[in-house]
Amino acid sequence: MDSSSWLGILRVAAENIYEEVSKARLRGAGLENRDYKHLLDDAAQRALVDTLQGQGVSAQLISEEGNVIIGDGGPVVIADPVDGTTNLARSLHPAVTCLSVSDNGSLSGTVAAVVKDLYTGEAYAAERGKGAALDGHPITVAAPRQARSALVSLDISKTPKLDRITPMLNTCRYIRMLGSSATELSLIASGNLDAHIDIRGTLRATDVTAALTILKEAGGTYAVNGAVGGDFPLTKETVIELVAASNIPLLDELLSLTKAPSSPPA
Repeated sequence: MDSSSWLGILRVAAENIYEEVSKARLRGAGLENRDYKHLLDDAAQRALVDTLQGQGVSAQLISEEGNVIIGDGGPVVIADPVDGTTNLARSLHPAVTCLSVSDNGSLSGTVAAVVKDLYTGEAYAAERGKGAALDGHPITVAAPRQARSALVSLDISKTPKLDRITPMLNTCRYIRMLGSSATELSLIASGNLDAHIDIRGTLRATDVTAALTILKEAGGTYAVNGAVGGDFPLTKETVIELVAASNIPLLDELLSLTKAPSSPPA
């Protein structure tokens, strides 16, 4: 199956997830937060599996909500059916569904990707080598800025690594934290943000594979575990450090600001 066919399937799946999550939000009124989050995640996962099965594809689904062999297996579909579940459960923006498919089981093999807003229905999409779009309109990253004047999103929840982010906090004047890495990377792709930093070492492949593909196709760049353009396997267990930016000079500056301190001499 070619990338355009896969992109069409991912679009259908994202739309179905959007519709089912919207229904679940109405059903979940009054539930405790943990139960509500489970309801939302479960509705999204069911919609994804049902769509893939209904489309008659063969694939390995790697999902934050559980892995499933679809048909006879084959290409890897990696998904976070709801990225930003905590936001969604508290009626905060943003929250998205992020879906992509790879022909070799790694980020580098990704051929199509979709990130869809679960509030507005807006959809970012990309095909390998064909650019990126938002609701069908081509997008590209913003003009280069230095770190001091760049609009940078940052995730420091749970494990902030303050020693490594302090130089960046002292340099960058405009910092945001949105709670959805897929959204933040997509906003770099569309020129609304300049960079995103998550060096906690807990960021999952399911969260970012789709959005990294969109970012790359929009002209952006990134470093995985400190390696510019780094690759990673598409598994539920894969976790990474990530610095992403609209351009290489900004990426290099942010990597320098967030690098691990050198060990003292013995």
